[in-house]
Amino acid sequence: MLDSPTGFQFPTFLSFNSSRVQPLPEDGTVPHLPEFRWLHTPGHTPGHISLFRPRDAALIAGDAFVTVRQDSLYKVLTQQTEITGPPRYYTIDWTAARESVRKLAALFPSVAVTGHGAPVAGDELRDGLTKLACDFDRIAVPDYGKYVH
Repeated sequence: MLDSPTGFQFPTFLSFNSSRVQPLPEDGTVPHLPEFRWLHTPGHTPGHISLFRPRDAALIAGDAFVTVRQDSLYKVLTQQTEITGPPRYYTIDWTAARESVRKLAALFPSVAVTGHGAPVAGDELRDGLTKLACDFDRIAVPDYGKYVH
């Protein structure tokens, strides 16, 4: 078992074949997805990336922001849509997370798919992401926790 910063132990039987796992190209292109560009969006994790397709402003945000608040059991169970910051339980750098949300908001995505919650689009996405980018500390950053400075 391998220990994580949170104390969770990852099983060691999971491994990646290093001949198949390659670094992303420095120019932002995404192998096998020629219309997408990758953007470094750290905060939730140091190497987190998001994928953006300029043609239709489609965004795959991963956990840079999510559309269901993960610290509310009710919202997780009901999948109540709310554009909010990355999951609080394992976001290790809130300053980087804030800058990543601002970077993504500046792209003015038309639709976003996140790691938690349903896809969002149009005014709901634009208004919610703008609000999150402008008021990130109040909306997203917890008052206490292991990764809060």
